[in-house]
Amino acid sequence: MRQLTRYYDTTKYNFLEHILDCYGIKDLTKLHELDLELCNSELLNQSNEAETFFHKKFYEKLSSGWTEIETAFEKFIQNEISYIFDEDFLYQAFPTYRVQVPNQVAVSNWHYDSDKEHNHPLWEINFQIAITDMFSSNATWVESIPGLGDFYPMHLKYGQYVIFDGNRCRHGNMKNDTGKTRVSLDFRVLPWSRFDPDNIKYSYYGKPFAAGGYYKLFSREKKSV
Repeated sequence: MRQLTRYYDTTKYNFLEHILDCYGIKDLTKLHELDLELCNSELLNQSNEAETFFHKKFYEKLSSGWTEIETAFEKFIQNEISYIFDEDFLYQAFPTYRVQVPNQVAVSNWHYDSDKEHNHPLWEINFQIAITDMFSSNATWVESIPGLGDFYPMHLKYGQYVIFDGNRCRHGNMKNDTGKTRVSLDFRVLPWSRFDPDNIKYSYYGKPFAAGGYYKLFSREKKSV
């Protein structure tokens, strides 16, 4: 599948406001100014790409009970994502937080999510929410069909999200030469009919790809909030 871009209501799903509050700043594209050393360091790798000052501060707040952003995400799933599927589905319990400061990458290796290293189950669908504009070298780059290698940037404006086949299509980052920090959230959805309870895989963080582990279950009986 090619990417599909859609808009979301930034007042209803105010991820930006909550993340700004987390750092006590007014402009996320200048987030790197809180840690300029990172901009001049060696490129991040898989062992430290989620261990920056920015990630630690974000996840520390989340682990302490960040109900505002958790509620915004649940609303997003129920009101924006559920209508795409005509069945129950599993969704990532909380999205992955991405920060790409100038002269750095957000994801260190080119990959597809179902490869042996990442081990995601087949048939997941990827979603990425732009919290800042994503353009040129601070965007996520993806190939158009699996194995083609024709990488192109998924340009997004703040207030947009994209649906793409990151499960089978290789994707990653260029070195950010835009001078602006990119912030985004990404998550994965697996239709219930594609879930195989007899062949549950595990993420490299040790969580099972099942409800109560990596995923939560969305039931069609749920109502929007």
